[in-house]
Amino acid sequence: MTHSQDEVLTLEELAAYLKISETTAYQLTRAGELPGRKVGREWRFLKASVVVWLAQSGGEGMNPTDGVVQRDEHGGEYKIEAGQEYIAMWLPLTREEKAAQLAKAAQEGVNVSELVADYLRSWVKH
Repeated sequence: MTHSQDEVLTLEELAAYLKISETTAYQLTRAGELPGRKVGREWRFLKASVVVWLAQSGGEGMNPTDGVVQRDEHGGEYKIEAGQEYIAMWLPLTREEKAAQLAKAAQEGVNVSELVADYLRSWVKH
């Protein structure tokens, strides 16, 4: 395989070239930030276009902390992935209560997220 600027990269090769996860590469591509083209069901990228994009964007969209869990000023956890911010909520729940909720979800065949939401609703009311 040639390593010229005319080289065509797959999504996997692009991610390796940019030293990012395939998920991040895909999200940047789907958001229209990375120059790529869908060929059939697969994404393809001209290495030369990626080099130009990288030089022009100054690595924009490639925050070194992308996807890394960080602490905010209140001690809470958050992460940013592909420009989307996600927060982690520390529930007022002991490990025993968590285990009980998980067991209840498994026994009743319900979504754990719904049980957590119900728990939070009842906790807020108190």
